[in-house]
Amino acid sequence: MTQPVPPRSADAAPLPSDRAGLTEAPPATKCTGCECAIQSVYYELNQRPLCPACREELGEAMKGGSKSSRFLTATMSGFGAAIVGALIYCGVGLTGIRIGFSAILSGWLVGTAVFMGSDSRGGRGYHALAVVLTYLSVSASLSPELFKALKEREDFKAFHAASHSLGSSQVEPPDVVAQAFVAAVKTAGLAPVMPVAMGVDQPLSALSYGVALFVAWFRNRKAKLNIAGPFKRLETPAE
Repeated sequence: MTQPVPPRSADAAPLPSDRAGLTEAPPATKCTGCECAIQSVYYELNQRPLCPACREELGEAMKGGSKSSRFLTATMSGFGAAIVGALIYCGVGLTGIRIGFSAILSGWLVGTAVFMGSDSRGGRGYHALAVVLTYLSVSASLSPELFKALKEREDFKAFHAASHSLGSSQVEPPDVVAQAFVAAVKTAGLAPVMPVAMGVDQPLSALSYGVALFVAWFRNRKAKLNIAGPFKRLETPAE
C-alpha cells in the first residue's frame, strides 16, 4: 500500500529555477521589417510578424511605380550584368580552359540584376527577359573565338586569290580592314547560334548553358506575399 506524501515544511528548499521560469513573460515579438518590438496590433507577412507601419509601407511599395518603368530598369540592369558575365566567361575562355561555372555565373548575375531591377517582383515577363539576356551573354562570350576563326578564313581566301593572280601583271595587296569587317559581320550573324552549335559538339557545354538559363529563370520567380491580419498580441498577465 502506497504511503501518503507528507506536506512540505516551511524551511524546505525552494522550487528549481526551471519551475520558476514558467511564470516569466515571453520575449517581445519583433517586426520582420524594422525589428522593433510589437506592442499590440500586428500583421503576418508569410507567417512572419509585421508591424502596422511596415505593413503600410509594403502596401505603398507594391502599388507604386509603373510596369513599363520597372521592366525598363530590369532590362538595363540585366543588360549590364550580361556584359559583365560575357567578359568574365570570355576572359576565362582566352586562357584555353572552358569552365562551365563561368556560364552559370553569368546566369546568376543576369537573373539577380533583372530581379532587383523589377523591385523584386519577378514573373513571366522577367523570366523571359533573364533567359534571353543570359543566352545573349553566353553567345557574346563565344564571339571572340568565332571572329578569330572567320578572320583566318578570310585571310586564307585572300591568300588563295593572290596566289592565283601571280601570273598577272598587277597584284593587289589584300585589304585587311575589309577582311576584318566581313569577319565581324559574319560573327554578329552567327554568334546567336554558337551556344547551340557548341552544345551539340560538346555535351558538357550544353549542360552548363542549360543550368545557366535555369538559374536566370529560377532567380526571377514571382514573389508571393501572403499578408494576414490585423491581429492583437495577447499580453501575459502579471502575477
